[in-house]
Amino acid sequence: MMLIPVLGAASVVAGPCLLAAAERTTGTTMAAGRSARTALTAGMSMAAAGLGWIGLPKLGATPIWVAWCWACALGCGLTLTDLRCRRLPFPMVAALAGGGAALLLLDAIVHGTWIRFGFACASMMALLGLALLVQMCAPEHTGGGDTALYAALGLYLSWFGWNGLLLGLLIASGLTALVALAVGLSSKSMNSRFPAGPPLLVGSLVSILLT
Repeated sequence: MMLIPVLGAASVVAGPCLLAAAERTTGTTMAAGRSARTALTAGMSMAAAGLGWIGLPKLGATPIWVAWCWACALGCGLTLTDLRCRRLPFPMVAALAGGGAALLLLDAIVHGTWIRFGFACASMMALLGLALLVQMCAPEHTGGGDTALYAALGLYLSWFGWNGLLLGLLIASGLTALVALAVGLSSKSMNSRFPAGPPLLVGSLVSILLT
């Protein structure tokens, strides 16, 4: 029962912090006016709290669940920046990866899951290299934020082994492709650009729940 006030308090703090981080890293005002800002921070707080509770039955009250909550909170912030500014700021993506790595390390220390931790870190670096290669080959379609985000999400996905990593990449990439197709058809141009961060984040989080 102690999780209820703890998660609630953390979510209340998360909303304003995420808004501040989004504005500072992009140099953009995300919402003008006190009422709009209040609504935006409240929405992100509620989203972070709701997503946190969704993951609790599967992950239990463990460091992995805290990592899930961290990913959901940062995911809300990154979704905001990508939709509003078409940017995935590196400091926020780095916080997503760094916080996740610290919590996975904590789980390895507490529960001895060192093999999982090592595989997760190795997978993150491998995905970073692969994403960098894709960015070099097609810089007009893939930005640095997308590259970093792929690596950060790979850390979380690969904690659940090869099945988690492959299923996560399949769902996240498939959902992104569907969004790209929808944008291309609606704009009548297959070269139209769109924020890829949200479908990558949503697909990855959904796949964790399905793993």
